[in-house]
Amino acid sequence: MANYETVIFEKVEDKICRLTLNRPEKLNALSPKLLEELDDVLTAFEDDPDASVLIIRGAGRAFSAGYDLNAAPSSPTGRKFTVSTDRILCQRLVNRWQRLWSLPKPTIAQVHGFCLAGATEFIGHCDIVFASEDATFGHPAGRQLGVLPSLSLWPVLMGPRKSKEYFFTGDTMSAQEALDWHLINRVYPRERLEEETLNYARRVALVSVELLALHKAAVNRYLEVTGFRAAQQSSADIDVIAHMTDAVKAWVKMQRTMGLKGALAERDRKFQK
Repeated sequence: MANYETVIFEKVEDKICRLTLNRPEKLNALSPKLLEELDDVLTAFEDDPDASVLIIRGAGRAFSAGYDLNAAPSSPTGRKFTVSTDRILCQRLVNRWQRLWSLPKPTIAQVHGFCLAGATEFIGHCDIVFASEDATFGHPAGRQLGVLPSLSLWPVLMGPRKSKEYFFTGDTMSAQEALDWHLINRVYPRERLEEETLNYARRVALVSVELLALHKAAVNRYLEVTGFRAAQQSSADIDVIAHMTDAVKAWVKMQRTMGLKGALAERDRKFQK
């Protein structure tokens, strides 16, 4: 398998592949490079006739803290960053997660530690999510940075009322809360998470990949007729609008003045009052 800078892709057992987000010093923040390598891994996994299931996990202390706020977004056209180029970037994010959702083979997210903001979009589009008891989920960035372009499928998975409850405050939720509200499938002690995830993947791999693809397609199609794909595209446009608000502009100015750590500390101080 190919060598990557920000991820590790390996076949751990017959028919079972594993992708490890490998930026532990950055809490596996989703940088542009990592997302590019993710795209390549998904293609390699999909094209491998001997691979049936993909486990996705994070190295170090967390699954992922979300999008890398230190990585300046680049214009997809090479022009100045504008509303139009921002919209293209947000739509590309949604297209990436919808591609993960549509992958014909099962994906299992193995989550420990932080799983925040963009990382909730990531796992929201996996088929199965197992988490450790210490896992934390949420979108605290929504307090000042904008809207999750895909809404992480929260309205589909846990309904509109709970989605609004967490989006309105940016509060995080525990693994047990995420389980109660159907964002994840199972919770395990941290020391058992990898073993239990692998054991489940082994059971999945016993089923023919053709039938797995059909099972997945049947469930996905059931949801897709509700129009959630179009709703996600609309949410990406709303995120672009959010970036033009005074609150987000003030955050960008504060980050430039105080640095990312200082700006995050000031944000958290306000919300802890």
